Amino acid sequence: MKVVYIHGFQSSSKAKKAQILDEVISKNYPDISFEAPDFPDNIKLALSVLEKKVESWLEEDESVCLVGSSMGGFLSILLSIKYPVKIALINPCLNPQDFCIENKLVGQKLKNPDTQNEFVITDADVEYMTQKSLLMSSYRKNMTKVYLQTGDTVLDYTIARDFFTDCPVSIEEGGCHGYDNFDRIVPDIIDFFKV
Repeated sequence: MKVVYIHGFQSSSKAKKAQILDEVISKNYPDISFEAPDFPDNIKLALSVLEKKVESWLEEDESVCLVGSSMGGFLSILLSIKYPVKIALINPCLNPQDFCIENKLVGQKLKNPDTQNEFVITDADVEYMTQKSLLMSSYRKNMTKVYLQTGDTVLDYTIARDFFTDCPVSIEEGGCHGYDNFDRIVPDIIDFFKV
């Protein structure tokens, strides 16, 4: 089995949850390989790069599982609709176009603090995200588990809670968008992947 961490918006393979996953898996699950890829900040390019990676991982290993955080959750859902991969979603973003509009990110020069890459979210990107978000309802209910913390101040956890009614959803009081004590739920995620 291969477990892959799909990072969120303006993040990278160096994300804290990627490091925690790597540490817990390497220490406790010698039969599982772990990877945390970097991919472009542009969502269309990101999805294209990740699709190629998933195809190549599936050729190497029949069992590929994704842990997607925030915007990485959005990408993970899209990948799991197209490919037979299980996904664990951590405080996932379901409507990134709304997030970009509400936070006035469209047309602004943005910089990824991890990679120093500069990029701009265009109106075409917003349209692309809007089109892709229409696919969300096709998520594979039997291959999805969701982890939410009510203290998430970046995304309203009730959006994901109300959307994912046909798959297991774990809701913890408090916490934050980054998901406090993430290491505590890694064994549960691995158990879900192994079923």
